[in-house]
Amino acid sequence: MKHVIEVFDRTTEDLLLTVEIAAHHKEALKALMNWQEPEDEFDGSDLDEEQIKVLEDWTGEKLLDANHIVQLVCIE
Repeated sequence: MKHVIEVFDRTTEDLLLTVEIAAHHKEALKALMNWQEPEDEFDGSDLDEEQIKVLEDWTGEKLLDANHIVQLVCIE
């Protein structure tokens, strides 16, 4: 199981970027996302500005933009 960040264009909804989150961030990601139950990490979710800034730091990628929708998804 891997978690990836997907960045979409807000207007066209085209997928612009996919960024994998390194496995060593697993516990910190649980805290960042406030997952309470094991199955929570399988649900996709929109990210808020604070979460995006943390993920930018972890990945070294620019994700935050007014024209972007940024989501976290789980892939297997």
